[in-house]
Amino acid sequence: MENKAKNQTETPVDLMQKPEIDADRFFKLIDSSVRGLRECRLIASAFELGVFEALKIPLSTGVLAEKLGCDPVLMPHFCEALHSLGFLDRFEEGAHEGEENTQIQRKGEDKGEDKGEDKGEDEDKSKDRKPDDGTKDGEAVYLVSELSATYLLESSPFSQQHYLAERLRNVELWTRLPQIMKNGPEIVEKGPFFGEVVHCIAENARCGLLQETVRVVLENVDFTNVKKLLDLGGGHGLYAIAFAKLNENLQAFVFDLPPVTQKTKYFIEKYGASRVDIIPGDFFKDEIGSDYDVIFSSFNPGGKVPSLIPKIAEALNPGGVFITRQVPDEKTKSSPFLSLDWNLWTFEDVKKGGSGYSFENSFPFNEYVEMLGNYGLEVFRALDMKDGSRIVFAWKVGVNSG
Repeated sequence: MENKAKNQTETPVDLMQKPEIDADRFFKLIDSSVRGLRECRLIASAFELGVFEALKIPLSTGVLAEKLGCDPVLMPHFCEALHSLGFLDRFEEGAHEGEENTQIQRKGEDKGEDKGEDKGEDEDKSKDRKPDDGTKDGEAVYLVSELSATYLLESSPFSQQHYLAERLRNVELWTRLPQIMKNGPEIVEKGPFFGEVVHCIAENARCGLLQETVRVVLENVDFTNVKKLLDLGGGHGLYAIAFAKLNENLQAFVFDLPPVTQKTKYFIEKYGASRVDIIPGDFFKDEIGSDYDVIFSSFNPGGKVPSLIPKIAEALNPGGVFITRQVPDEKTKSSPFLSLDWNLWTFEDVKKGGSGYSFENSFPFNEYVEMLGNYGLEVFRALDMKDGSRIVFAWKVGVNSG
């Protein structure tokens, strides 16, 4: 009776009352994040299942499901979702009878002909074709799109399979976010870490970053007189390899941690770079060599650490050029997600800084660049790159610098 009386005195809820904060903002945020998760898992699953490799030849979803050991009911939805993202091309049966027909259908899709529009005479002709691989009349057939053929097939020179695998490892890190928040950042060993990601970084570079960087460097440095070059923290060594091919008299060296330079050898052999060699070591502790005409440093983890500047300056010949590229601090600090992502893991013997791509002993890139002059390195050019990074050129003041 007492509870009943109490309930009767409470103010009834107004069913027609709306929240003061617009619900659209909340639902859009949630829906957008969930959609991103769905797309990520879709791409990862397709990669793991071998869908892209299987669809190097056009197949119906039924044949594909049987080939990969997947559920035939789910496979049409799965392929259609990949098609909606641009990873698969879709066309009607008959077009898969030859490469010429496949290309015709792809061009038709680019014009929106796969969306129920009138295909005219071509559609009428396709009805007369009979599939010879078990495809039923009118059944959709899928094939890797040019996008996935370029970036997701193992045979492509621009394959991003290592990059995708690395991004998925990062996703797994975020799935453990509650535990990391309680226990602190995950500890990662430097050598194995860089040894694993070197292929990922190399794949990225091949897709435009390498070519743009080499072009910018050539526009600002005369390579005809460069005889000895160091790629400091060069990892895959693709920059050193590219520079060496520009001058038959150039000897290039890639300095990096021993587990990394073992990977560098693979790329040196792959591209037949006989005038590129490796120097295994830790540039914080070991000597980096001497008498260099150019020292190149691209996204080097130590690229904002002032203690390395004297070693770099000493290793350069008078008139030699130091080239360094980093992401400016205003770019990294503007993204709280990047800063959180950067701090979810760390190296055992190195403490990271607060913002992305920085360490405890790092300085803001602008301040680092200003310090170069204290060691006889005079900045003569600074350029912002398309990817948001900044490349800085400085020569060692000497008799040959004028």
